[in-house]
Amino acid sequence: MVGQEFGSASLALEQRALTALHGPGDCAVERALEELRQAVSDLAFAEAAELIARHRVAFLDEMISGCLDDAETAEADTAAALRTAAEGLQEERATVAETMPLELALRADQRDAACDRIRAAQRRLRNISQMPQHFGCACGFDCPSEGDGAGPCSGVAERIQQALRCDADAIADIARQEARARLSDGFAALPVAAPLSSRSGGDTVSTAAQVARRLVEDARRKLC
Repeated sequence: MVGQEFGSASLALEQRALTALHGPGDCAVERALEELRQAVSDLAFAEAAELIARHRVAFLDEMISGCLDDAETAEADTAAALRTAAEGLQEERATVAETMPLELALRADQRDAACDRIRAAQRRLRNISQMPQHFGCACGFDCPSEGDGAGPCSGVAERIQQALRCDADAIADIARQEARARLSDGFAALPVAAPLSSRSGGDTVSTAAQVARRLVEDARRKLC
């Protein structure tokens, strides 16, 4: 009984804090979905950025090897230019390898923080779905931000269910798969066509894949 009363009091306090922060006209579901979308984007960014950093060394190794191989069969002037280019790439590789541990540590911190935010947003969505009255949502998820509040949020139950179907570890894996596939051969691991949208907060799989895909595409353009 004490635990139940404490939990109800905590939920009520959270709702009052949210109302004070965002205003009474905001929808708690939309806020939680947007928080989830932002966290998923940050997690996908961290996962893809780590793979890109690791790939950068392999890419430089390939370029160095290509320059040296071509120098073996090129004319003297061309061969000298290719060897000079290889030396420059070797210096760049040494710098990248030296800074790699710091970058990997940064991405790990970003990943951990994003995972915590994903869990918090999903926990809030579960609470809303179980006790909507504590979060400003009437029975049936009537939404005060839509019209006069007489009707339910459009498809809100389905959106919550979709937002909860992947945990943080699964979302991270999706981003890694997408980034790895595009780094290896340029093809997406998952079919993703729709652009990112602030209204698609529950579509965690699509959001994670799109962020990873775009980050890899940007990196490929810079490297090539």
